[in-house]
Amino acid sequence: MKDITDPHLIYSTDNGSICPDCSKPIKECICREIRRNVLPKTSGKVKICHETAGRKNKGVTIIYGLPLSQDQLEKLAKKLKSTFGTGGAVKDYTIELQGDQREKVAVELRRLGYSD
Repeated sequence: MKDITDPHLIYSTDNGSICPDCSKPIKECICREIRRNVLPKTSGKVKICHETAGRKNKGVTIIYGLPLSQDQLEKLAKKLKSTFGTGGAVKDYTIELQGDQREKVAVELRRLGYSD
């Protein structure tokens, strides 16, 4: 049997599935939690744009450049979605809101202390 610290070990009958990053059993792995709390590298300027490409002509407002972790972005997205009464999601450190919400988002982000 391989050693639990073997980086190539994927499954162990002793511990079940093993995290490929930290080589700990999945139940003890903290890699995902660490990744969720990492701040992205940004230029410091918040950008808001409207996009329809690849969305069957349904427009979405995209907010990126916010210096927030994934968890913080999800909380902000939830607040924005409830404020504007729209749907949306957080993907790769960007917030996507359904519809053209650029003006409302700019006002709300300024109110919350973010520059655009």
